Amino acid sequence: MPRFRKLLCSLIPIVSVSCCTAPSQAPNTTLPIQLDSRATSSVPDQWWRLYQDPNLNTAVEQALAHNRNLREAAAHLMAARQVANAVEGEKLPSTSLHTEGGYGSTAQDQLEAALDQSDTIRTGTRYGIGMDVQWEVDLFGRLKSLSKASHADVLAVMAEEQGMRVEVAAETTRAWLNACDAAQQSVLAQSALTLAEEKQHVVQMLSQAGVGRTLDQVQAQARVDQTSTALPPLHAARQRALAELAVLMGRLPDDPPAAAQQCATAPAIAAIHIPHETGAALLQRRPDVLRAQQQLNAVTAKIGVSTAELYPRISLGGAIYSSAHQPKGWGDSGATVWSLGPLISWSFPNISITRAHIAEAGANQQAALAHFDATLLQALKEVQENLADYQAAQQAQSSLQDAAAQSQQALHLAQIAQKEGASSALDYLTAQQATLAAQRQLANENGELINAQVTLFKSLGGGWQQAPDIALPDLSLLSKTGN
Repeated sequence: MPRFRKLLCSLIPIVSVSCCTAPSQAPNTTLPIQLDSRATSSVPDQWWRLYQDPNLNTAVEQALAHNRNLREAAAHLMAARQVANAVEGEKLPSTSLHTEGGYGSTAQDQLEAALDQSDTIRTGTRYGIGMDVQWEVDLFGRLKSLSKASHADVLAVMAEEQGMRVEVAAETTRAWLNACDAAQQSVLAQSALTLAEEKQHVVQMLSQAGVGRTLDQVQAQARVDQTSTALPPLHAARQRALAELAVLMGRLPDDPPAAAQQCATAPAIAAIHIPHETGAALLQRRPDVLRAQQQLNAVTAKIGVSTAELYPRISLGGAIYSSAHQPKGWGDSGATVWSLGPLISWSFPNISITRAHIAEAGANQQAALAHFDATLLQALKEVQENLADYQAAQQAQSSLQDAAAQSQQALHLAQIAQKEGASSALDYLTAQQATLAAQRQLANENGELINAQVTLFKSLGGGWQQAPDIALPDLSLLSKTGN
């Protein structure tokens, strides 16, 4: 015991030299933003319901449950949670049981020979059984820091899964609306082609009657050819959107929902008001920001793990071991050895490696903080840019709505003039074409507005707070069926 006390006293100066304090919490952002977990946003989470289309709502719900990228993210989250469980398990005592058998002698045999002052040491078959129990006493916070780091890692992976939910919800909505919009524009393009063909027919009849011009015939035919080129790209865009929608919903590309195939007019939001979001409210909705924040928390906790390596690792342990020529002799007196007491391990003679690890962890914290700041700036920039694009699309749509209304009024006047004989059928067809051109331009702008809306909602980070559970397959059943 005196020697043990002397050893502890000799270690006290080294411990005092090694003293190093780990940060208790992650640093705040260097940006002038107030982060508040209690902040709320006035923007609805399930924003796609603003379109008031039950079929669209169903499609998004199915995508959030069956999307394959979401399944992958959910599996990664399950794995991260098990890693955290393993770390938590280090806080519990560890037990090991071991047995052995062989031929030879033991320390007890040699001790007996020495006591009898005999040169003959008993040898023969030996059987042993033992058990060790060890429990680390977390005096310097190593296990606590490991637990904090693993918990933050889980939250970071969870935020990654939530970010995928935002992506899936937004792109499913976009694909649905784009499919409907392409169908609507195809109808208008077909109507424009029909009018062009009617006008070309009228011009041809006038030419045959000797009152038309060759120039008019050429221009009418050119208009037919030009108008017909709009149809194939619109059909292709619709098929692309439907295939994208099907895959997002976890279906084969050629199996989109029937309701999407039948949709002929894109649902629209009558009027929405996007308030100016404060930094705190926005940052609670963006999973990428939450992920960067948790990554910063994780690397900060790992500084504590490295710092704890400067100090002794102390465990309470116990062991019992029994050895005999036959297993039935394990209980005999003298066959059992046991021990109980603290176990200390410490690599103090070479702490330069540990200090290097601490410095590395500190550098990683600097990088994580910079990444967190950059993510915040990117999030705020995206919202500002997308809001500007949305407002510009709204203004353009408003102007085109006025133009379409004026064109419709002009068509009405042309119809009256034709009935009164003040204009020809050709003039009326020209007015119809002008009205339809205005409608097609408005429809095209409506498509631009749809994409601007979806992009803005996506940047606001909605779609993960009330999402359904992700449906994971039963792998054992798949193995049996061979699928």
